[in-house]
Amino acid sequence: MNHGRLLTVEGMGDFQVEWHLAGDLKTLKCLYNCSMGATAKSPCLYCMGSAKELDAKWWKRAPDRHMRDHNFRPVFNIPLVNVHICTLHALCRIIEKVVYLYIGFAWKIKNKKERSAALSSLERVLSDMRLHGGHVKIDTDTKLSTKEKDIPNKVSINGVKARRFLSMPTARYQPRVTKLGKQYRSTHNSNIEWQLWKKLHTAVKDHEAPSRNAKAQVWRSLDILFSMCEQSTWKDEEKDDFNENLHSFRKSYLAAWSDINITHYMVTTSVLQRH
Repeated sequence: MNHGRLLTVEGMGDFQVEWHLAGDLKTLKCLYNCSMGATAKSPCLYCMGSAKELDAKWWKRAPDRHMRDHNFRPVFNIPLVNVHICTLHALCRIIEKVVYLYIGFAWKIKNKKERSAALSSLERVLSDMRLHGGHVKIDTDTKLSTKEKDIPNKVSINGVKARRFLSMPTARYQPRVTKLGKQYRSTHNSNIEWQLWKKLHTAVKDHEAPSRNAKAQVWRSLDILFSMCEQSTWKDEEKDDFNENLHSFRKSYLAAWSDINITHYMVTTSVLQRH
């Protein structure tokens, strides 16, 4: 495995370099010859567990795919403990999934008037975010729908837009000093408010308190998790806080949306708890 390789820098000397690999989940799976399809039985890059094994014990296991997957043939000889998924891609894909679950919830409302009102509210909230150029239209996905099943279309969310569903980064509140010594507070040049998940949450009228509260907790947990991912350094006690909120996210997500809606990124993000 990767115990460090000799790297000679002319004029400076020889160094033992321990290689690490980072990228989006699809690229990393390609590099390690892992199954990538939506129906993959083992969606995690690091182990062979299934989405239905999303429990606390499973999330604490060490990476073992290299020992259990007979198709495991990495392009680079870099151990899984040194492989890191891009948290920006994770943020975009997880936010996209949660937003789509709200769309799916509204899409299945039986009362036509309430369904129309909920979908219109969602379109308005997402359009105000300037998704799809400010013209979000929730309609039937003609490619995925069948005669038996009517499926709504998804919305595409980039990193900038995804981040606005959560709290404003704390760094934006820190005063800065200009060349003339004047202090000012850095602000975003958009009038779109942060924590937009609250508007999304209000747009879908879920009258069941347990489900509604669990959905809200999903966002609160995501808010803390990705805010912590933006930190350059962590204190020891913050690692425990991260693990606690990761567990809160898992628990609330299962309560709100069930295990059938768990994605590859949600499963693979478990590696963040181990390192």
